[in-house]
Amino acid sequence: MSKLTRSIIIMILSSTLTACASARNSCPVTEPEWLLAPDDPAVNNPPAHGYYFVNEDQSIWASAWWTDSEYSKFSEMEDGVKVGWFRPAGAELTVTGQRLDEEAPSLEADFPCCYPTRFQASGLYFPTQGCWEVTAKAENESLTFVVWIEP
Repeated sequence: MSKLTRSIIIMILSSTLTACASARNSCPVTEPEWLLAPDDPAVNNPPAHGYYFVNEDQSIWASAWWTDSEYSKFSEMEDGVKVGWFRPAGAELTVTGQRLDEEAPSLEADFPCCYPTRFQASGLYFPTQGCWEVTAKAENESLTFVVWIEP
C-alpha cells in the first residue's frame, strides 16, 4: 500500500469518526432520573432505585438502565432491549419512535399480553444507530425521551 493510499484511508477514517462524534454531540439526549420505582404486585422484588425516564405527573415511567454507554451499543441490541414500564394500571401502552438525525425505519415495540397492574414489560427494537426520539402513550398521558444508539 502506498503512502498516498494510506494517507487517504486515514483521512477518510478520521473524518468519519469526527462526523459520528459531532452527530452524537448534537443529539438532545434526555438524562434519566435516579428514582425509587413504584411498588407493583407484578414485580417480584421490592421497589429499588434505578434510572428512569418519567413524565411530569409520574404516570408513565420507562426503565433507562440500557441507556448507559456500557449497554447502549447497537450491536448488543440486535435482539432488542428489554424495557420495563409503569403506566396507569391496565391501560394500553403504545410506544413509537423515530430517528431524529436522518431517515430510518421506525422503532418497533413488542408488548406481551395481559399486565393488569401498572407494570408492563416490552422489547424495543432500534433498526439503526443514531439519535432516536421515543414516545409512549397510555390513556391521556404521554412520555417522550431522546436516546443515542451507538454502533
